[in-house]
Amino acid sequence: MPLHREDLVAATLELASIAGLVANVCDHAEHNEVADPADVRDAGQRLRAVALRLAGDKAVALYRDRLSAIELRNVVHHADAFDGADLVPDAASWRQLQLIQIEHDRYYHLDVAGLTKAEQLRHYALHLTKLAAAAADAARGHLSVEDFTARRVPDMLLFGLKLATVTGEKLRNDPVSAHLGAAGLNATPAV
Repeated sequence: MPLHREDLVAATLELASIAGLVANVCDHAEHNEVADPADVRDAGQRLRAVALRLAGDKAVALYRDRLSAIELRNVVHHADAFDGADLVPDAASWRQLQLIQIEHDRYYHLDVAGLTKAEQLRHYALHLTKLAAAAADAARGHLSVEDFTARRVPDMLLFGLKLATVTGEKLRNDPVSAHLGAAGLNATPAV
């Protein structure tokens, strides 16, 4: 499924909105104002939906490849290290991906996994901003669509899983492929 400039512009707008929503929750929490975890769950759901719309039926394969690349470049990787990519089935469910991501984070990202939930969320807000910027750069031709598709689209799925986890949301056992038909970047399937 080739990405067109219109897809990238729509993704940029949605990613900016998602990043702003998470940043707003962080800001409200730091100022002792009402901060609703449901907003973070909504952001995660929307992020997963954008990833699916951009990746189509290649979403799980892209996620698997990205997880492998992240693990291979990590300083703790060795021959007997945790291999999250190997655990990702072709017909993965949302719950399976969430559990694999949790184990991956425990093994490869202790620096973030050991942070408080508020600090984790703030860290994720930085990544969401980077994703929005990458989509904008791809839309403007400053980042190749191939690189964006291989690295940033699966990162959307990855952080969509993390946003569910940081709020204690247990994702359903629905297959990821069941949510591939949602039309438009504004629709929000319940994943």
